[in-house]
Amino acid sequence: MSSSYELLCYTREATGREEANNEDVAYSMHLALRASETAEWEPLNENYGIFFAAGVPIQAATAESRRACAAAAPAIADPFDAPRPATEAVAYGAVMPGIDITLKSLRDPYLFRLQDGRFAVAATRTNRGGEPDGSEKSAFLLAVSADLTAFTQLGLVMLCTSGGVNRPTVVFDANAFRYVISWTSNDGKPHVATVADIVAAAESGEPIDVADAKQSENTASAERNSSCDYGIPNAVPGNVLSITEEEATKLVERFGRIYNVGASVEPQHIDAALNGERAREAVLSLRATRTELAYSDGSNATRAVDWNESELEAIAQEAAEGNLQPGRKYTVNGRIRQTVYPVPFAVERADPSVFAWSFNGKPMFMFIATDDTDGNCVDPNDGATHMPLRIADSIEALSDASGGRAKEIDLLKCGDLNSEGRAMTGCFWAPELHVIDGKLSVLFMPCFDGMPTNPDGTLNDRAGKPDMWTGSCHIMQLKQHSDGTDFDPSKPENWTVPKPILTPTGGVLNPIQRISLDMTVLNDSGRWYYAWQQVGSIWIASFDPARPERLTCEPKQVVVPEFAWDNMIAEGPNAIVHDGTIYLIYSGSLVGIDYTTGLVTAPAGQDADLTDPNVWTKLDYPLQKSGLYNGQWQLGTGHGMWSNDEDGNLIYVFHNAEYENGRYVGRDAQVRRVHWSKEGMPILDMQTVEELNPDYADITMKIVVSGNNG
Repeated sequence: MSSSYELLCYTREATGREEANNEDVAYSMHLALRASETAEWEPLNENYGIFFAAGVPIQAATAESRRACAAAAPAIADPFDAPRPATEAVAYGAVMPGIDITLKSLRDPYLFRLQDGRFAVAATRTNRGGEPDGSEKSAFLLAVSADLTAFTQLGLVMLCTSGGVNRPTVVFDANAFRYVISWTSNDGKPHVATVADIVAAAESGEPIDVADAKQSENTASAERNSSCDYGIPNAVPGNVLSITEEEATKLVERFGRIYNVGASVEPQHIDAALNGERAREAVLSLRATRTELAYSDGSNATRAVDWNESELEAIAQEAAEGNLQPGRKYTVNGRIRQTVYPVPFAVERADPSVFAWSFNGKPMFMFIATDDTDGNCVDPNDGATHMPLRIADSIEALSDASGGRAKEIDLLKCGDLNSEGRAMTGCFWAPELHVIDGKLSVLFMPCFDGMPTNPDGTLNDRAGKPDMWTGSCHIMQLKQHSDGTDFDPSKPENWTVPKPILTPTGGVLNPIQRISLDMTVLNDSGRWYYAWQQVGSIWIASFDPARPERLTCEPKQVVVPEFAWDNMIAEGPNAIVHDGTIYLIYSGSLVGIDYTTGLVTAPAGQDADLTDPNVWTKLDYPLQKSGLYNGQWQLGTGHGMWSNDEDGNLIYVFHNAEYENGRYVGRDAQVRRVHWSKEGMPILDMQTVEELNPDYADITMKIVVSGNNG
């Protein structure tokens, strides 16, 4: 195998949440790349973790209940997990994050090659946060990967020792046709063991026989590089592995920055035989000509252009007068359209949604969100809870900077009744706009005043006040005239009374904890689905769009937070279909400055059952996380929604945390365009200059007159 690049694996010392490097992130495997021994190491993924240890389901979790634990699915029962009773969720075929599944971290990662050339990672597994979990006494974590962009966690490799397995290393000895495992025991002595098939050893859980020995010539290459300085702040090095140029390119495409490297416009043609109004219209129709942008990874995108109107008009006039000559060439100058949305887009508006809609043939943009004044989304503004809606002719006009906040309409207010006659007194969380069965609809979660006691009999501190744990998913729809045209969505009275969404038998969605929220819509292969959050995870069920307040199957858990980065919660799902794949984003790590955006994917248009967790493939690391955007830190990014701008470009609407003087004070809405990489991944954090290099913003279109002599 020809190698021209070197790859360093490492963890980091935790430096703080404000730098997206708390313990949950630092204690994971990071990667850095260099092209030669004299080049500097370049951290990948903005120096953020790429491989995270999977959480471990408790022994009492049944096979059915742990089906959504995708990363931990291959692992056998963990012998180091102290037996404890399962929660009520297990009886419903689900797990409770952080209780029925125990989150983990890792240290001392080591990269090596399997016999077949694939990558593998050996590491010491720890409890979340880095403290020992007991496995380090006699085992180490093993995972395999084809290209280090996705991983299969095989669980623990067990060794016949209880004296400690510190800093494990593995190499394949081609001469002996065996894997050589080296480690140091707690007393500082080196040890070595061999096994013919290390993957099988992890899958079986059978301990490997060990023998004391000094480091031999065969294991010298397995020595770590802890004494070297790699120039990466706070790095705790693992080892260096040679990789091919092709492998390095794959890693850069996934974890490097992608940026604009060119812009071009195809020559346009006008028929010389045209004249009069037809010729004029043909020329002016070239206003819609888009430019193609080229990017560093080989991907492309198109953008609208603001073409010089006077130049187009002059050509149109010549065409109308019949003065176009075959073979003649014209040029029209233009500037590529790039709206840079205000930052923040909307202050203290969380879980935001921008919706492009046709109101009886008229283009309309709407913005709806959770009021998060002072970080209080249960009963903000001294209890004056409401559902704010903005309507405008453009996305930019929805922003605070363009007066959008002053024009907000309250679709619902504290005290409004739902279809059951219950007063909705708080929350109005995560409203989303969708068209269901031809009707504009809002999915949201209201909550109600709490009862004197909780279901377990304890006193309720929210008695007589809005209690978020009483909240459940509701739907309201815009009324239509008898001819099928829509009522004005800006008038609250034109919407139906909100109805709770119930199971096929009329039961609540979440019998375990009551609360259900963050509902969204998926439509695939002729079937309609809801996806939402309950029990700290993503659930999916089918429904009939003609009766959207009632499910047609029982809810199924499909996404569980399994890693330290999406710890304890997976929420805010939203889906889009792109090139035959459903991209479902979700958010994790609890609301605040650690918030992140995860991704699961499923095949689109193939009649897949989206309630089956095995249909979904989960990304091992966040799709979006805290980081720099246009030179400024944005912390706690998440709860996003896909939408489209005026030119049909895909945009991503999300919130980030307000963080002032070390204090979290709420969430602000943001809007960005989405770029699709060459390998088909959505890029949510492309900087303005990366999307369009200013050097390419001015563009020229050539127009060629075609005809008999053209």
